[in-house]
Parts: sequence; C-alpha cells; structure tokens
Amino acid sequence: MVNIEAAMDSSGVHSPGARARATFDLNAAPRASLLSVPARLVDPRGYNTDFLVGIVRGASCDGLLLLEYLDTRQCRRSMHELDAGGGDERDPTLFVCNPLSGQLFRLPVPDDVTKGDTPFGLLTQSPEGSHGEPPDRYVVAQLGHREGDNRRVVRRFLSETGQWEERPMVVVAGPSTTQSAERRMLVDHEVLAFGDRLWWADVTWGVCSVDPFSDRPECRFVELPENCVLPAPHVGNLAGSLTMSRYRRMGFSEGKLRFVHLGKKPDRSVIIGSFSLDVESCSWTLDHTIGFEIPETSPDKSMPLDHHRPWIAAIDPFKANVLYVQHRAAVVALDMAKAEEIWRSPLPEKIACQMERHSSLFHPCVLPTWLASSYIPGTPASDKTNCKGKTLAEMLVRVDRG
Repeated sequence: MVNIEAAMDSSGVHSPGARARATFDLNAAPRASLLSVPARLVDPRGYNTDFLVGIVRGASCDGLLLLEYLDTRQCRRSMHELDAGGGDERDPTLFVCNPLSGQLFRLPVPDDVTKGDTPFGLLTQSPEGSHGEPPDRYVVAQLGHREGDNRRVVRRFLSETGQWEERPMVVVAGPSTTQSAERRMLVDHEVLAFGDRLWWADVTWGVCSVDPFSDRPECRFVELPENCVLPAPHVGNLAGSLTMSRYRRMGFSEGKLRFVHLGKKPDRSVIIGSFSLDVESCSWTLDHTIGFEIPETSPDKSMPLDHHRPWIAAIDPFKANVLYVQHRAAVVALDMAKAEEIWRSPLPEKIACQMERHSSLFHPCVLPTWLASSYIPGTPASDKTNCKGKTLAEMLVRVDRG
C-alpha cells in the first residue's frame, strides 16, 4: 500500500548528467510505502513549496503512479474536497511516476476550457498479444463537461501524442442511466484502473467506467448493491459525503470489482459486508458478512471520536478475502472468510497525523518484477534510473511475501 500523500524533499541533481528522481520507501502490506519527490521538480523557483500538497491519485495495473500537487492558496475548498478532485480553480500539476526506478514525467498543463468533475486517473496499455510485458502507452483522464454547451466529455492526455485533448462521452443505456443523468457523482476515492477501463467510484451511489483510449468513450454506470445506495446529499452537506470513503471502499481483486462497507454494531463491534460485481450482468454478489471486534492497540483520548471508529484502508489486490482496516494507531489485516485477524502494523506518526486531512490514507499498488528496470512510456530509454537504497531482489521479496 502507498501512502496517499506524495511528500516533497530537498533532494536534487548532484551532477550535470544526473536526473532528479522520486524516493520510494517500500514496505510490504499492511505497512505503508512512502513516496517523496524533489521539491524543485514541483516548484522550480521554490516560491510556493510551503503551500503545496501532493496526492497520489491512483495506480495503474502495472505499478505506475499518478501524482497531483495542489497549491492550497488557490483553492477555496477543504482538504476533503481537494481529495475529491475536479473543479476549475487551479491548473493541475501532474506527474507520472515509476516508484521503483524513481523516474518522473511532468505532464503539461491542459490548455482547454473543460471543467473537470472528477479526479484524474491513469491507465496503461501493453502491446497487443503481449503477456505480462511493460506497457507501451498510457493515458491520464478526467471526466468533465465542456463550458458553453455543457456537454459531458473525457479530458485526456495520451503518451503517444504528448498533448491534452477532449472527446465527447457517450452514455450507454442501462438500468441506472436515468438516475445517473439526474444526480452528480461525488468521487472521494482513488480512480481505479482495471482491464481496459478507468473506474470512478461514488461510494454513496455507484461506479462509472470509461475506456479513455477510445475516440468514442462510452460511459457505463452501475449502482451499488441493493440497500447500499444512500440519498443524494444536500448542497450544504457535501462534507459528510466526502468522508464516506473511510467506511466504504472499492477495489479490484482476483479479477473482479469489490465493494466493501463497514458499520458499527451497538456493542461497538464491527460489521463488514463484502460484494463482488459481475461486469456482464451488472449484478452484485454478497461474498462475506461478518461481525468482528478489533482489539485496542493504544487508546488515544486526544483523537476525535470519528478517528476511534475503524476505517477501511484497502482491499488486497491479490486475495479477495483480505481486507486492511485502519484502527487508531494501527493497520490490521483481516481474513473475512475466517473472521480473524492475520497481522497488524503500527501506523507511523507522519501518516497518523494525515487523518485530519484525508478520508483515506492508502492506495493499493501492484509492483511487477520488471518495473524497476522499465521506463515510463513516451520518455527516452536514457531516462531510466536505478532504485537505490534497496536492491531489486530485496524489494521483490518484500512485495511478494505474505
């Protein structure tokens, strides 16, 4: 799991031929991996560093990360609203990052007039017929609407063209089409990449998926399981909806989209419901319903009451029955099939302090064995760097175990 905040550090280029790179402190789940980017790459003049916040927006299926840096002075919104993304208050500062090699590519600022409604997502594509090989292209995309005619569009950056463009979005008719036209999505969740589509999740309502590589992108919307859809929030009460991803999460595991929600019983034990989606029939299956009591780690009376309630940290991308739950000062791995705790790890203070700023502190990230020696598509092969501090063998052992 990768911590949601992409920190900035004072590292830079030490020789004329060197390139600045990201630093990745890799740890196996349930411990969190930490990412840091040289501040001079984000803010070359150094005027705004103290006001910038970095967010890991999402991860591709092959381990590349999408980072966004925001100048909080230019935003009239809370941190939870910044997590949700979208809006037209600032130009995005976006990077594609290979966390194992440290390679970074800064995307140009979009020059169109599209208003974004969702966070940006990252999707990669490998050569046709290849199996498990590095990707040869990627797209960064956002759902939005065009000012003027208010038409819904996909705003995208293609690695092969190196340019931003927009494509009109086609809404595919389905059981939720009417409802989706009458209600606006609120996406306080990382953008998920799976198969040939990006998935934007409103954890109070449903999930929208699009193929951003297509010149005629089709939007498919699926509501949450029955009895899980919540009423649309009032305009003055958006903050409550933008923190629901603490207790409701989506993720892909064992080839399916999973939805997990967490509630609290009167006796203070936790009740967890886990569902999987059949993409063809757009129907959900209830896989697990368990009641579970998470033992206290170290009660902290100084924490707000909301932080005493467990949060969902992440769904394991390899084992669908494994759920990571954040509770006070620890992250706990639960086996939902056996209703038992597998492992727990203390939450570092530098991450615990982020609970006031974000609704989620972690993103799942799959790191293939070839990632450390590959490079970001569309960049020269000479940009490749080697990840220092840990050998590749050490990193792969730590990622693959457990």
